[in-house]
Amino acid sequence: MMTVVSYYHFVRSYFNKSLGLVGFLGYFMLVPISILLSRGFLLASSQVTAGGALDFSFDAMFYGYGGIGALLLVLSIVLLAKGFRRSRDPSERNRLMYLLGAISFWMLFQFTNIIPGVANYSIDHLGNLGNALIISYAILRYELFNIKFAVRKFIAYTIELTLSIVIYVGAILLSLRLFPEQPLYSILTLSSSLALLLGITAPRFRLILEDWIERLLYRGTYEYRQTLLTFNARMSNILNLKQLANEMLPSLTKAMRISGARLMFQDNESGDFITQFHYPEVKNYHGEEFKLSADNPIITWLDRNSTPLDLAQVDSIAQFKGLWGSEKQLLTSSDIRLLYPLKSQRGLVGILALGKKSNNVLYSHEDIELITNMANRASMIIENAKLYTQALIQANTDGLTNLYNHRHFHERLDQEIGRGSRFGSTFSLVIIDLDLFKAYNDNYGHLAGDRALQRVAKCIVDSIRSIDLAFRYGGEEFAVILPETRIEDALKVAERIRKTIESRTSAKALPITASCGIACWPNDGVMKEEIVARADAALYLAKQSGRNRTCLSSEIIGPKSVSIGDELEAKPRALSIIYALAATIDAKDHYTYGHSRKVSNYAVALAEKLGLPVEQVSTVRAAGLLHDIGKVGIPDLILNKEGPLDEEEWHLIRSHPNFGVEILRHVIDLVNCLPAILHHHERFDGKGYPSGLKGDNIPIEALILSIADTYDAITSPRPYRNQLSPRQALEELKKCAGTQFNPELVDVFCKLLAPELPKKLEIK
Repeated sequence: MMTVVSYYHFVRSYFNKSLGLVGFLGYFMLVPISILLSRGFLLASSQVTAGGALDFSFDAMFYGYGGIGALLLVLSIVLLAKGFRRSRDPSERNRLMYLLGAISFWMLFQFTNIIPGVANYSIDHLGNLGNALIISYAILRYELFNIKFAVRKFIAYTIELTLSIVIYVGAILLSLRLFPEQPLYSILTLSSSLALLLGITAPRFRLILEDWIERLLYRGTYEYRQTLLTFNARMSNILNLKQLANEMLPSLTKAMRISGARLMFQDNESGDFITQFHYPEVKNYHGEEFKLSADNPIITWLDRNSTPLDLAQVDSIAQFKGLWGSEKQLLTSSDIRLLYPLKSQRGLVGILALGKKSNNVLYSHEDIELITNMANRASMIIENAKLYTQALIQANTDGLTNLYNHRHFHERLDQEIGRGSRFGSTFSLVIIDLDLFKAYNDNYGHLAGDRALQRVAKCIVDSIRSIDLAFRYGGEEFAVILPETRIEDALKVAERIRKTIESRTSAKALPITASCGIACWPNDGVMKEEIVARADAALYLAKQSGRNRTCLSSEIIGPKSVSIGDELEAKPRALSIIYALAATIDAKDHYTYGHSRKVSNYAVALAEKLGLPVEQVSTVRAAGLLHDIGKVGIPDLILNKEGPLDEEEWHLIRSHPNFGVEILRHVIDLVNCLPAILHHHERFDGKGYPSGLKGDNIPIEALILSIADTYDAITSPRPYRNQLSPRQALEELKKCAGTQFNPELVDVFCKLLAPELPKKLEIK
């Protein structure tokens, strides 16, 4: 009876069903059966005959309980048969056949109990043995039960129990030997206290044991499995898909010993799911080897289901009968065995494609659990990354033309200048303006004008490289940044754009043409304002020369031929040098990009608040931009080090003021900045560097820079510490007033930037 009830429970569990009322009653039935047997009921008589046969008989109550057992047996067979009929998976059907075979084998031998001449011999036990062997084989063959989990738990608990017994009994025996005069209850009390202590420490000890056993069972794959198990905690704040792939794919491949793993995402243009990340890496791979079209039935199936698809099942699932021969060939020829859908609330966001396991064994239940645990978190990361990317694109993109917008133009131009300053590269800027576009709008209306702008944007994109950047600069004005491009090559690109616009958008009576102006960095200036002004001046020259043409900045004759802005011409001669050197500093230390400009702005605001003369304020401005120029001589590994610096590294860092002065002392226009740059790390109490100056002996420009530099540093993110809020930063400055900083200057600076006061300056 216990066999029948247990088998029913096993079958229910196999189909992920709860025990149910019938199963509960089956287990409950075993209690009265045990009581009745102990009181002499059910089994009416039992004896061994002279010939050695077993002679027994049952009473009427036995057949009542036997009927309940037969009902459980029939229900088990019905569940297995239904599952077999519904399943289209060959492996699943084979597993069910083993289970049906096992119960049939057991039933066959049970019938021997009612066959005359055979009933008196215990042949039915052979059925029990055969049933157990068949089920055990099915469990091992198809990994229906996590054997390693059971072994790990069994060994851990066995060792724990054995050690506990040995320690407890050993403690009693040792106490009896060492303290024979002590009463037995005292020894037992002491031993019980030891047992309690063992019970408290046992869970921790068992965890260590299980970890050791896991290492023994999984050997080379243990570390990778641990990586997968801790995946959720480690990847909680990731928004980068490449970082996700680098964390996930190698660990999956090595932990499960599979041939490879891929992450597939939907292509924005075609809608097909293509491989974007692949492990192991394949050189010159472009995602075309294995892809699934948007209308592929497999995509539909994965979108509707949250379970993995074993590609070995494809031929047995009715939904996939419509697959083309080429699609089936792609599936069979690839090394992919399992497709796992990565889904969010909005639907399918990606596909995890896993290769075949070593020795071509099946994926175990434990494997699927690991994949599911990781895939759920991966789906959230992918969804968040897409939302973040979309928000970023919307913030940087012009809504009408889908080109980058004016704001992003200035950001990318700053980045290109920084990159060029660091690596010595060049780039060109093309500004494009549509000719007489107002007349086009007046003739055809603004809706037609918007459509024309969209066509022009498409012409520009089709005429440039993938690494080039196109922007909508203004109403009918566009800009293109051409990295690593000299001005003569930029001329070819600009002419290609101009001719494409003329040929594709001139079907109506009023044609659309464009004029282009080109400037090159650093030949036409090192400041952003200069390069834009020179390109704009070249564009103005093209307009003045008859439109629908391209002009270079080198064609501008004389400083008065075009206007490049009064503010630019009013700047001192050294300003170009200052901005170029500041860009070099920021490019050198990427964690502090923009730091020099912000320090300069803070310092200028404080200097003006103190009422310093205009010449001194200009000195503070230039010194703020150049105060860290000496860092160009410090290795990147030290500047970008995330951990603490050693003494030798600190010595190099402290040398940057001296090195900065050495760089700038030959530039006549910057001589006034040198004292501030040299002494901006001096302390008011005399414990600073490089000279250990104290109090009023420190130049006031350096005292101002020290405050501005510290404030920006502690309010900016760094890899080695958390940033402070503006209010916390001001409190920190006040704490250090009189020791690190001049207290009077700190007081003025705090009032200047106090959060409750109106904003005093804008950090660009």
